[in-house]
Amino acid sequence: MMDEHAQILVVTVFFLTIYLIGIGGTTATAIRVREVWRHRKPDPISLEPRPGEERQLVAPTLPTALRWFHRGGWVAFPIALGLALFANPTYPMLVPLTVVAMVALNAFYVTAMQGIAEPLTLSQDGFTIGERGRQRSVRWIHVTEFAGARVGAFGGTRTSEKGEWQDPKLVANVVFYRLNHALVHSPKTWRQRMSGFSYYDGVIRNEFGIPTEQLLNAMREWQRLALEAEAPPIRRPRPGESMQTRRRDE
Repeated sequence: MMDEHAQILVVTVFFLTIYLIGIGGTTATAIRVREVWRHRKPDPISLEPRPGEERQLVAPTLPTALRWFHRGGWVAFPIALGLALFANPTYPMLVPLTVVAMVALNAFYVTAMQGIAEPLTLSQDGFTIGERGRQRSVRWIHVTEFAGARVGAFGGTRTSEKGEWQDPKLVANVVFYRLNHALVHSPKTWRQRMSGFSYYDGVIRNEFGIPTEQLLNAMREWQRLALEAEAPPIRRPRPGESMQTRRRDE
């Protein structure tokens, strides 16, 4: 029968194994998905807004079945680390092995996930981010600002606007947006805070095969048309004149 120290070691190895399978499997899958995506034959993408139509932009995403392993890996991460550091004094080699493995795997994970994004759908009313069942919808009239940025593994830099000097090394790869907080509530995620862009409420990672500047300008154009459609009347309608007739005349 195992003693107490051996039992704690078994539990530590158990959670460490879950972490390695969950995060390691996610990392390997992300690298594979990205490579397959790079070798695909991209279809032409038109972002021109047209009334009543949608524009769907696909991106390299992780399989749905992998989400449970991914979540399980991150749940097991602090447990395995805590047990390795504080609960196994009789096994001194366990601490450095665990720390080295976790630091290396987390670094590979962060790098691999840079090539993973979420599908984006542009419509007349707003845009939707994410796959079915995990979608987040935003209305154009709720957005107060769009901004392009270059975000890496551990930080980011906002790119210049048109007419300003632009660093050729800072090619934008994400689009940030800020919402009207008087109309909607949007809590910040840890990724937004870590990237240094906590001012903004959401981020769209551009892995759609188009320049980020083109995507940014297209979203601004979709928003402009939506705001014009929602604009209040400049004058009061005449007696017997409907709102639609007044807008058509103007």
